[in-house]
Amino acid sequence: MKLKYIAPLLISIGNLFAQNNFQGIVADIDTKEPLGFVNIGIVNKNIGTVSDPDGFFSLSLNESIKEENIRFSMIGYKSLTKSINSFTNEYETGDTILLKSEVFALSEIVLSDRRWTHKTLGNKTKSKSISAGFTNNELGNEIGVIIQINESPTVLERLNFHINENQYDPLIFRVNIYSLKNGFPDKSLVYENIIVNTSNRSGQMKIDLSKYNIWVEDDFYIGLEWIQDLGNKSLLFSADLFNEPVISRQTSQGDWNYIKGLGLGFNVDVKY
Repeated sequence: MKLKYIAPLLISIGNLFAQNNFQGIVADIDTKEPLGFVNIGIVNKNIGTVSDPDGFFSLSLNESIKEENIRFSMIGYKSLTKSINSFTNEYETGDTILLKSEVFALSEIVLSDRRWTHKTLGNKTKSKSISAGFTNNELGNEIGVIIQINESPTVLERLNFHINENQYDPLIFRVNIYSLKNGFPDKSLVYENIIVNTSNRSGQMKIDLSKYNIWVEDDFYIGLEWIQDLGNKSLLFSADLFNEPVISRQTSQGDWNYIKGLGLGFNVDVKY
């Protein structure tokens, strides 16, 4: 008898307060080009969204959070954080919110003629009897795992995981990689969006990371983010029990949570 465990990783929380939809466009301050897949949300409140490919967003705001902060963030741009009161006073619904690009000084690894050790780190399960995945398509949902490294620096070459069921065609998501602080994801370790499209219904996914020049000096978090509304269908990954815990957050700018007792089958090919 097969056990099919669909983990309730991400739970949609309704609220009982009157809501007002705030919507607009996010764009580059210099070029005025719309910015797709910007994370938008109330900091640490699990109320958030992601702009669509044309920069459009819509977010429900209510009186109970008027003293909280709203944040717009995107890889390659300076974050914009304001109190909701000042934000809604400054912008009217339908306005364009402008973000300024950020230039990063990237440090490099001295490769020399060293002989690299290649290894796969993380959970290698391809189980079809235990599955876990997103239970809704709330934009900004993230699920992932902590990867423990053996030596520093470690260069990331490929992310691997096994899809047990995919009802979306095509499926689109973003790969995120973070440093850790107090055991939770902290700062992004990538400097450009890693957007993946696939029509695979099932089977092994191998995502090339080598072209992004990502290297780490300590343990890190790697995960997938739901960035486009594709309807209420199903996406399930191979999982097993009692492995490294899954770490998730419900939506953009939300708080992170551990989900213990379930191991998500994410692993990374590295060299060091």
